[in-house]
Amino acid sequence: MKKIILSILFLFIFAEFFFFDGLFSSNASFGQENDTEFALHTSTLPTTTSNVFENSKNDYIPPIVNIKIPEYPPTITTGEFAIHFTANDSDSGIHNLSAAAHVFPFEGSFPIKLAVVPSSIYSSNESHWEIPIVINTTGTYRVVIDALDNAGNPSYTETTINAAIPEKNLTQGATADQLNPHIAFVRPTFTEAAYQEQGFYRFYEKYGVPPNTDENITTDLDMLTVKTPTSVTQQYKGTDLMILDNLTALIPLNGTELDDISFGGFPDPQRFWTPFVDHVKKDFPNATITIMRDEDAHDGHIFYTDDNKTNAYDVLMLFHNEYVTQNEYDNLRQFVKNGGNLVLIDGNVFYAEVRYDRDDQKISLVKGHGWQFDGEVAREALDERWINETKEWVGSSYLINSINNKITFDNNPFNYTHFEENYVNNPNVTIIHDYRIKFPPQDYVDSPELKERMVATYTLDYGKGKIIMLGIFGEIMD
Repeated sequence: MKKIILSILFLFIFAEFFFFDGLFSSNASFGQENDTEFALHTSTLPTTTSNVFENSKNDYIPPIVNIKIPEYPPTITTGEFAIHFTANDSDSGIHNLSAAAHVFPFEGSFPIKLAVVPSSIYSSNESHWEIPIVINTTGTYRVVIDALDNAGNPSYTETTINAAIPEKNLTQGATADQLNPHIAFVRPTFTEAAYQEQGFYRFYEKYGVPPNTDENITTDLDMLTVKTPTSVTQQYKGTDLMILDNLTALIPLNGTELDDISFGGFPDPQRFWTPFVDHVKKDFPNATITIMRDEDAHDGHIFYTDDNKTNAYDVLMLFHNEYVTQNEYDNLRQFVKNGGNLVLIDGNVFYAEVRYDRDDQKISLVKGHGWQFDGEVAREALDERWINETKEWVGSSYLINSINNKITFDNNPFNYTHFEENYVNNPNVTIIHDYRIKFPPQDYVDSPELKERMVATYTLDYGKGKIIMLGIFGEIMD
């Protein structure tokens, strides 16, 4: 059924993309994956000349090495980049540092050798280093930094850099049928974080949604600040990395390191990605496809320029992006306004606002889901954070209803089972398919407004771009 859904959605995107001018604002196409080019500044790291390690202090503790920048595994559209990291060993001291990288599929070696250029910042036995990099080719790069102390104890850290490098001016003079669309799925990393064990939903479970008290809550507030997931590659060790390619290295197919409260406290395998990505690749073989994170959208990596006026992608596709920051919300709205196409595969998006702490790699609830949190006190608030704004540019809102409620659909070609849906609340949408939602009889008695609720797949023009909303929860389709 996912194939049918995607065919419907892409019919409305790409029919206009290939036959009408001006729908997409991007003026650059993107290089396909090919021979790796990875240039960098050349420099040598100060090391000892002896290969014999002295361990007079009986030091068996490995050094501590941490990447500071980037704070998360980023998606970049510029070829120039730098990794900042710290290396510290309070016992025997740092003997040597090295860095190397590879693309995917991983063949067991690191053909890309990186030079490390030390910065001038040193404090408290902690050395600060920088790796300046120039990436010339689109692809997913895994960068590993090794540290070795003077007692011979090794340690390492890693990150991934997802590079989508444009080939400038490639489309100048090209006809419409020669354009290669650039498509990015936005992984809902903030929502993944919110659903982790001892996170937002344990707080909701204890204090209610809506709140079961009128009083301000000052206990268990640690549940409203949670860490975000690390890079996918850190969940794979040794030869297991060899099963990954440039896209699956960015997708948590086996779940993240965060235990998911909705999955019995275990990591939630995200197998729904594969059929969606594969179908897009099959139907649009000339498209450049990548996967970014919520943090990328927050930081504006969906644009080329700092003023957010030039989109870096033609199409963005979202799944269950329930929790977003104000920055991410504004950036996605601007993306559509600029002429981009935003495809919403799941219902229940943009429901609550979070704050992103890049230094600690954590998010905190701000407002939505019945609560607001200022860092010191949690109190009752509205359910949907941006309900009026979302109505204007997205065209629908989350249909609040129990997942266990016996809701059916009289016009259901996908044999879909009720989960989380959006109802249309903007009269300017163009309906593609009305599922004719049907509630239990008592629901109409308790909430007469349900008679007017429509769950539908639709499009909505906004600015120079377009919203394509599936309306149902697409990722659970068989």
